[in-house]
Amino acid sequence: MHECVFTHNGVEFSADYEACGDVLLVFLPDDSSRESLLKGRDPHAVALEHLMFYVHTWEDDAER
Repeated sequence: MHECVFTHNGVEFSADYEACGDVLLVFLPDDSSRESLLKGRDPHAVALEHLMFYVHTWEDDAER
């Protein structure tokens, strides 16, 4: 298992991820998970994209 970290507005968020062949599994801070096909992409970069999207979605929901 690997970890990616994203800091936004002074708050640090992290997610664990695991590449299984060409499939990436990302475990987000709210205990949900995401799955992506890597198609040759870097697993860390793809996991970080999922985490960043999660953080921005979480932030948008908090503002409502």
